[in-house]
Amino acid sequence: MNRLVDEYIESLPDEKREIAEQVREMILSLIPNVQEKLSFKIPFYHYHGMFCYLNEVKDGIDLGLCRGKDLVDVLPQLEQGNRVMVASVIVRSKKEILTKKIQDVLLTAANWQEEAKRLKISMINTKKKAAKKK
Repeated sequence: MNRLVDEYIESLPDEKREIAEQVREMILSLIPNVQEKLSFKIPFYHYHGMFCYLNEVKDGIDLGLCRGKDLVDVLPQLEQGNRVMVASVIVRSKKEILTKKIQDVLLTAANWQEEAKRLKISMINTKKKAAKKK
């Protein structure tokens, strides 16, 4: 674990801190060899490149997937908005970690991250790619 990420999470209000701690633990336990860093003043995770981040937002914790644009069709809980690459899900309560199937989101995203690396698919490619759920 990363001390700067510890400090970021410890500084969050109680409910958001509990959500962030649980999602962080999921990332670290589910994704082998994931690297945790504080980048852009938020917890960032690298797995075959930029993978995901946790960010405090007004009503919860935003779990952003760096290749999320490729996954919005297979993970309906993701929202891309006007972003080019990132799609994310806001977790508003600890209960939503289960109801929004955050474990499935992370595993699907990690599988796609591995596949995209193997196929040498650029993250910045603006063409929409269909990611197959594994």
